[in-house]
Amino acid sequence: MRILIVCHAGVGVGLGHLTRSIVVARALKEELDAKVYLLIQGNRVQRAGLGAFEHRFIDRTDSLVEAIGAEMRRLDASVVIFDLHVALVPADLGPFLAELRRRNRKVVSVDDLVEHRANLDLLFLPSFRSSPPGSADEAPAVSGWDCFLLDAKRPPIPWKPGRRVLVLTGGSDATGLGEVLPTLLDAELPAGTELHWVTGPFARQPVLPVTPRLSIENHQSPPDLNDLMAHASYALTVYGVSFYELLYYGRPTVVFSPYGNKDDEELGTIASEAVALRASDEVDAVAQLKRLMANATLAESLSRRAREKLSVPGGRRLAQAVAQLLA
Repeated sequence: MRILIVCHAGVGVGLGHLTRSIVVARALKEELDAKVYLLIQGNRVQRAGLGAFEHRFIDRTDSLVEAIGAEMRRLDASVVIFDLHVALVPADLGPFLAELRRRNRKVVSVDDLVEHRANLDLLFLPSFRSSPPGSADEAPAVSGWDCFLLDAKRPPIPWKPGRRVLVLTGGSDATGLGEVLPTLLDAELPAGTELHWVTGPFARQPVLPVTPRLSIENHQSPPDLNDLMAHASYALTVYGVSFYELLYYGRPTVVFSPYGNKDDEELGTIASEAVALRASDEVDAVAQLKRLMANATLAESLSRRAREKLSVPGGRRLAQAVAQLLA
């Protein structure tokens, strides 16, 4: 079985799509013994686990459809899986998907391409939201807490109070939080806090206080975040894939979206499920984090509920769905 995974990565996109794609590739190899290949449109980047699979980067200016067609012919792949950034979906993708299905190739999309559902075989949603209803001629959709594609490489460590705070602003820090957030954290968090800031591979360097009150360590583009997450006492993060990895590890977390109101529905559910604290912006996030660090009972409750919801990563669920398509 040969499977091609197509995704975006780079400046303005971050690493979430690529990270999920590596998780999917690993699950397909382990569960189905598939030969998996990756086609990545965007900036070249080193990523833990990527070297285990044959892969190719293409420029943002290249035709993605032409590159996929060439790879499908070269590999004679029976399945193509997409994990694309919504703003970079090619205008000519629809007819190409239809042609793939006419040639009996199975087409799966992760988290997007809802408008192309009639030309998909499966829509896989890493989301707790109910799958959107579709017509009889549209691909089925699956979703749920067991569908999150998490890059979790180690078992969680039971939570206990501590001083280590992990801060994640995304692979590209698209909204420039690194210019203001370190100073806010340094001014507000309790003395003795160890601040672990992660600078993504496409992000500008953070503006750190000249004479900080706190211990601040800038982790420059680490190959993965598993160790930092597993050993964090608390976390502050923008909404995205890494947020759910923090929940898997049971880290008491404050989350917010700096991207307008596009994540409001998900964040509302997260707050109502009491798996993390939702903040309205970076200023509110610092205030919420300060409150969380002073309340061990609240932190333990968030940790426990998060672990209950995300006890199993979703790569296996997707591999099983692909196997059913090919049965």
